[in-house]
Amino acid sequence: MKENSWSKKSRKIVRGLIYAALFIGAVQFLFDPDPFNDYIGWGFLLMFWLIRMVHSAVRNLNDGHRNLAMLDVGMAIMSGLAVAAVWITYFIGL
Repeated sequence: MKENSWSKKSRKIVRGLIYAALFIGAVQFLFDPDPFNDYIGWGFLLMFWLIRMVHSAVRNLNDGHRNLAMLDVGMAIMSGLAVAAVWITYFIGL
């Protein structure tokens, strides 16, 4: 049988690269001299948190920890709403 799926190691590497890119982008935008880029930095940091919570929820659900998975889903929803608020504030300027 032909294996088209990604191995666990490659998925872990890609996930780590995404986490690193979001975190480094957040730090770079938060600590630059332009204060208007802080919204972008907070958006990147919240996206990092959102992706991390969704991954944690899926992992906990697969491990059979339903209560922890629901906690992670709730935190992911709150993080998603915060991301939406930050980006709407940045683009519309409310």
